[in-house]
Amino acid sequence: MQPIFVGRQPIFDGDESIIGFELLFRAGASDSRANVVDGDLATSDLLHSAFIDIGMENLVGEHLAFVNLPRGFLEHEVLQSLPPEQVVLEILEDIVVDDEVIAAVRRLKERGFRIALDDYQFREQDSPLIELADIVKLDLLAFDGDGLRAEIERLRPFNVELLAEKVEDSATYETCRKLGFLYYQGFFLSYPNVVEGQRLEQLEVGLLHLIERLQDPDITVDALAEEITAHPDLAIHVLRQANSPMLRRRRPIETLREAIVLLGTARIRSLAMIAALHTSTPQRQGLEQVMIRARMAALLAAPSGVPNEAERYFTLGLLSGLDRVLGIPLHRVLNELNLSPAVEEALLEQSGELGAVPRIIESFEDPDRRFPFEVSPISPQVAGRLYLEAVRWTEGMLAEMQGESSA
Repeated sequence: MQPIFVGRQPIFDGDESIIGFELLFRAGASDSRANVVDGDLATSDLLHSAFIDIGMENLVGEHLAFVNLPRGFLEHEVLQSLPPEQVVLEILEDIVVDDEVIAAVRRLKERGFRIALDDYQFREQDSPLIELADIVKLDLLAFDGDGLRAEIERLRPFNVELLAEKVEDSATYETCRKLGFLYYQGFFLSYPNVVEGQRLEQLEVGLLHLIERLQDPDITVDALAEEITAHPDLAIHVLRQANSPMLRRRRPIETLREAIVLLGTARIRSLAMIAALHTSTPQRQGLEQVMIRARMAALLAAPSGVPNEAERYFTLGLLSGLDRVLGIPLHRVLNELNLSPAVEEALLEQSGELGAVPRIIESFEDPDRRFPFEVSPISPQVAGRLYLEAVRWTEGMLAEMQGESSA
């Protein structure tokens, strides 16, 4: 993983309550300025950091997020993933307003985004853009007293909300309140601060996407073989399993498709997910715990009344410990996966129809945790036997993988 940084400066209303944060590109934890060379690249990095790496809930909570938008991003596909009810898009002051810009902003408005004009200074030809705006941000350092009043009068017919930028002292703040500004931003109220997060490396992203594909219940044999072929270590592991002496085949299995048909897609997916983790992390202890969790969860499917969902339970158990192996917060892991609400609820809150599974498993990992009698479909004694079975299975799998690695 690599550290990433997002600056944020609070925006206040007239009661000095925070209504939102302007999100700012930062190259490091101590940077007080953006140091932007490429505006489009900085915007792309900011959006990725804010909405994927760190997460909106950690940056702004339930408040609004104000995001600067250069011209190149007015119709960028990345905007499709932003929540319009929580994002205010700031049209930068250096954008040349033309018919193309007006049309793009109108489409953003139709999708539910609020529009702000950043560091704006009135131009008559910009009227179509101002009519689309919800908020106009005025840089107080760009106007003297009379100039600011005149600017406000020019904007009054458009019925926009005014935000005062660079409110540096109490006198300026009081003046702005009297002039009818609704929102305020500046050092007098709050300095920007920098929030640090972690970005997944490409290998980790690839691992999570592979796991997502493997746990797709509708994946075909051919598609499964294609996924595994892209990871040579997995392919070797699957072929070794298919040619195990225990299966007593008359002839060797030499293709992945044959191996998948022989072993079955459910078993292949479980083996491949474990092998993917094995090749992606040197932490044997963490990997062992994940494997025990996965196997224990799968064994809990039958006594839970859903024996045909053992594979789903296996994935739940595996994902429940993946954050410890990769050193990534669980919510970050889930950001990369498209899981059902039931699985996410079980992983994040240990509640819902699957919530008992991680609670039962953790009661055997942590002596201070109470066994969840109220939700468990089996007694602690039976669960204990299943846990020991999961441990033995894991030891066998790891020994086999170690033998493959040294072969």
